[in-house]
Amino acid sequence: MKIDSNLHRIEKASWIKAAIDLMKPKDLYFFGGRGISKTTDIMASRVYDCIYEMPRAPMVFTSNTYMDLMTNIIPGVVKGLSDRYGFYEGSHFVVDQPGLKSWEPPFYPRVFDYKHTISTHNGCFFYLTSLDRPSSNAGLSVVHVFGDEAKYLKISKLNKLFPTLRGDPAVFGHSPYYLGKTFTSDMANPMIGEDTWMMEMAGNMDKTKIVQALQAGIVVNEILTELMELAATASNDNLDKSREIENCRNKLKRWKERHLKTRFGTTFYYSASSYCNVDILTMEYFINLAATLTKEEFNTAVLGIPTFTERGKMFYPALKDFHFYGDGTDFDEVDKFGLLDGMRDSGRMLRYLDKNEAIDAGFDAGNMCSLVMGQETGKDYRIVKNLHTLPPEHIEELGVMFVDYFCGHKRKLLHLYHDRATNQYGKVKKDQASALKKAIEFDKSGNKTGWKVELMNVGGGNIEHATEYDFMIQLMGGNSPKLPKLLIDQFNCRELKGSLEGAQCTYMMGKLKKKKTSEKLAMARLPMESTNMSDAMKYLLCRREWLTSVSGKTTGLSGYEAKVYG
Repeated sequence: MKIDSNLHRIEKASWIKAAIDLMKPKDLYFFGGRGISKTTDIMASRVYDCIYEMPRAPMVFTSNTYMDLMTNIIPGVVKGLSDRYGFYEGSHFVVDQPGLKSWEPPFYPRVFDYKHTISTHNGCFFYLTSLDRPSSNAGLSVVHVFGDEAKYLKISKLNKLFPTLRGDPAVFGHSPYYLGKTFTSDMANPMIGEDTWMMEMAGNMDKTKIVQALQAGIVVNEILTELMELAATASNDNLDKSREIENCRNKLKRWKERHLKTRFGTTFYYSASSYCNVDILTMEYFINLAATLTKEEFNTAVLGIPTFTERGKMFYPALKDFHFYGDGTDFDEVDKFGLLDGMRDSGRMLRYLDKNEAIDAGFDAGNMCSLVMGQETGKDYRIVKNLHTLPPEHIEELGVMFVDYFCGHKRKLLHLYHDRATNQYGKVKKDQASALKKAIEFDKSGNKTGWKVELMNVGGGNIEHATEYDFMIQLMGGNSPKLPKLLIDQFNCRELKGSLEGAQCTYMMGKLKKKKTSEKLAMARLPMESTNMSDAMKYLLCRREWLTSVSGKTTGLSGYEAKVYG
């Protein structure tokens, strides 16, 4: 049991959460396994501490995407504040508006725009910023940065945010949280493009200072416990008990001052396994995970052990950073929603999607069903979004997902480029492309959705791996004027990006192949690590007219008479 420093509640916590709360370091960099409640517990606790230790302070939440902030991180923090700390909207904070007139004003009044901000009753003010919306950093001056899902954050871009940590030391410098950072995440996997920058923060940790802060925090907590027990047994006419309480309060004051001094300049880096929370999660939770996850997945997601696998020859060697763009979200559409309105991602928010033109999609069916959407605009071909389902969801659910996401699209025509191999299933009534067509054109009640789906690869053959390999070098290398320039939305196609960057080559009987072992990974790992999503892109881009537009010496297509780059 942990008694918090405001003397108004007792909270049950995992040992790592209690340790963090006791030491209260300036900077926290925390990798945690599944089930540790990094956002709703650890992050929310640090937010709560900063609010009361630095009243009227400006602070900022950051993330890889603004959408993650709006739909996952902020709702999670708010839930933690209300469920665990009794910190409620309307009573203790408001969103998208200035604080109540009776509340303390923020130190830096923000009178021009309160959209997507949080104001607290004691004058604290929270901004939102993200890597895909760097303009939201402009003009900021904050005293603490909070970031979740740190494995998706690039340190090169974070370094552009950190200069906003300044504030007024005369007003806020009394707190060790001043100019501090709080970042949490589950363990990063660099093989799929996740960033391990937090691991480097371990070198900033002075273990002696951290131990001192923890020891002082334990003493403070013990005195708090003693004080609460005395207060519970005290009566108004018991002078001895009153003196004892007063002495205890004086001792608490002295030790709080000592604790404060030990905390300045401290950094705590830690990687914790899910077993830190075993008392709450129970052993059955871990038994179920061990039965469903691979050993590597269990090591990473549960035990927090980093994975470093030697990278083989890339299947997409011409794939470069310039193929990915980061401004694909239309924030004018995002800003139509309030911070806690329950905003849902949709095609309306895709900046480069022409709502008046048909959509192209590449479809790969299997254990994981993948759908990659794009449009050709002038000399560019932009892949704007990817969607997927995992069992027990399958093709019907993927169709519903597509219709729901693109509900605002005006020209409801989909050109579906599917696996040529699925054509053979039509003979035994297992045509997966036709199943998706039906799921998009009709809802579950059999009513028309307004969409028309054209199957683009009926009667076609299979695309050999060598054909895809050579064609993608030609397409991504920009070597043919007959092919468009490929551009991929790095935030709205995060799974496709991971799939492309992780795809490797192998050789069977002297022939180049795309290594497919990643498709046998644990279910939760498939979206980011398997080759499924890259196969969906293959069907989208390796289309007959583009294959035949480039010169070569072999078809590489079973069932097609097409020339491709050799």
